[in-house]
Amino acid sequence: MNPFYKTTNILIILASLVACTKSSNSKDKNILVAGLLFLQSRTTTTGIGGPTATRVYGQGGSFTTATSNKGGISTDSLYSPEGIAIDSSGGIYIGDTNNNRVLYYPAGSTTATKVYGQNGSFTANTPPTGSGITASSLSGPTNILLDSNGGVYISNGQRVLYFTSGSTTASRVYGQAGSFTINISNQSGTDANSLYNPSGLALDSSNGLYIADSGNNRVLYYPSGTTTATRVYGQLGSFTNSLVDSRNVTADSLNNPRGLLLDKNNGLYIADSSNNRVLYFTSGSIVPSKVYGQSDYTSSSAKTTSASSLGSPYGLVMDSSGGLYISNSNRVTYFPSGNTVANKVYGQGGNFTTSTSNNGGISANSLNGTAGLALDASERLYIVDTTNNRVLYY
Repeated sequence: MNPFYKTTNILIILASLVACTKSSNSKDKNILVAGLLFLQSRTTTTGIGGPTATRVYGQGGSFTTATSNKGGISTDSLYSPEGIAIDSSGGIYIGDTNNNRVLYYPAGSTTATKVYGQNGSFTANTPPTGSGITASSLSGPTNILLDSNGGVYISNGQRVLYFTSGSTTASRVYGQAGSFTINISNQSGTDANSLYNPSGLALDSSNGLYIADSGNNRVLYYPSGTTTATRVYGQLGSFTNSLVDSRNVTADSLNNPRGLLLDKNNGLYIADSSNNRVLYFTSGSIVPSKVYGQSDYTSSSAKTTSASSLGSPYGLVMDSSGGLYISNSNRVTYFPSGNTVANKVYGQGGNFTTSTSNNGGISANSLNGTAGLALDASERLYIVDTTNNRVLYY
């Protein structure tokens, strides 16, 4: 049907409804009911449905393409992005993973004005090796975290780098015994100073840092200013173990943890990705008190897709009401505060029982391999749509 006629029909029905609401005639009431049914059918059958993005980063403004580095490596291209963070001015940091860089976009702009990791060049994506490994290089950056002073933490390679506000040269390194010129997994052996494919990041109210040490199947906690961890999640309190699930799936085991999130009470959420669950730990505890995605603490299978299931969860973000967004598989599900059953889904046309990549085709409604999440000051959602080489804004 021609969109003009569809719009015209709806406008005519709306006008009729307004007239009917002022009438007591039974015939008019019948018209009112019929009109409402017509409008309902138009609403529920047009397009794939579900939340729709209104801005895209990485595809030159197109919602129907998913090309890596569309148009070439530039200030607005992306290649398998993963992490995202938003500063106090609304500026956006995106971890452009396969381009070995992090891009910064001023609020509202889809063109980057600053680059971390490529010596200031927006047209290079060289992975650092040998003498190229420095305090300003990045290797496959995954997650990004900002502190209250505008400092930037970036997980990349086998280390986490910290950049003071405005600088693209790091002043602190986690995971490489203080060296900025090496990038080795478990450089000193598995201990309280080592890292292996670090991912998620979080800061508590005292600026203590949490790092998801994904390859070591653990999460480490570092008091403010130190690069030696003092607490470990996922290895039964041991800093020298890195076993998957510490041999068995339990309440305090982990398998490839990814995203991290702290609530206002310093309670910790961990996206336990390969166990298809998210665990919640009250402040200071290494034993969780709540699980999302599984009916108990000893299950880890990817169950039938539903409003309570999770498939390889990654990104986590919380709104001011305590509602939790979780990116998982090819969707993002929203759980109201305290609830382990979601009431909203992104990427699947409002359907909780599917997790199809690009359901309905590549569009402003579809998702393919979701990763990082962020909310701006107005609680508008950003989703890193990794396999589609883009970030969507809702």
